[in-house]
Amino acid sequence: MNFYKNIQIQQNINLFLLLLLAYFQNSLQISFLFLIFFLGFTITLELLLNKIFYHHFSPPFGAINTAFGIVLMIGWSRWYIPFVLITAALLQKKLIKVKNKHIFNPSNFAVIFALLFFYPKALPLLGQLGKEYFAIFIIIALAFFILIRVKRLAISLSFIIFYILFEYFFIGGSDPTWHFSTFLTKFFSTSFIVYIFFMLTDPLTTPQKTFNQIVFALFVALLVAFLDFFDGMHVRNLFIALFLSSFFRVFIKLEHQLFWLFIISIVVLYLYAQKPMVFYYSI
Repeated sequence: MNFYKNIQIQQNINLFLLLLLAYFQNSLQISFLFLIFFLGFTITLELLLNKIFYHHFSPPFGAINTAFGIVLMIGWSRWYIPFVLITAALLQKKLIKVKNKHIFNPSNFAVIFALLFFYPKALPLLGQLGKEYFAIFIIIALAFFILIRVKRLAISLSFIIFYILFEYFFIGGSDPTWHFSTFLTKFFSTSFIVYIFFMLTDPLTTPQKTFNQIVFALFVALLVAFLDFFDGMHVRNLFIALFLSSFFRVFIKLEHQLFWLFIISIVVLYLYAQKPMVFYYSI
């Protein structure tokens, strides 16, 4: 195996650098011992599921990315929650598929699953990276390098542009308390960086053609702005918008689309019946 050419390994390294940055900021919500145990559980589970569903063992690099995403984007108050989330995220990759491809990004599915079944004991996480802008710049530069190689850079760039424009005109034009400088600080949060450069650009759950990628990014950004406008600017809107986008991208052509539309509507209504909260880790 050529490790240099393996995109998932490079993503593993990038996400691990994000974890290291959080660790040196003294703001990582778990110990490295817990992280090692969690990764061991993830790798074992992925190997076992591959053997059960595909009758062979395959490298668990994608599962490791999902585990890193859960640690970086979700805060929890019970030790068992991340193990349930990683199990649900990996299982849905095997069970919820169309044309032999999974539908939902595993990390995003874990966030939605946490909000559905563990709220408020598990919530989106903010504020792990601190203000080490140089380190964040290096991580983003590495992410750009990966996105160029997997031909998904158009998604991240388009989403950033559309998201800023929609938020400025929709929210900034109607809310006197909205400030552009304050809005930009969210781009340095853990959840936002992982969302833009790793979750939103998943090669298996996003379009391949550049034009379709731009349309996809526009649709997600428009959904986020729409939810922010009517529900307030909450981090959960990012994940719900991507969840909905994954649904419409795949199921709009299926015979049973009304059934799935009903299921997704119930999920979204339940999520918005909850009081918006985020998990802040403090030492």
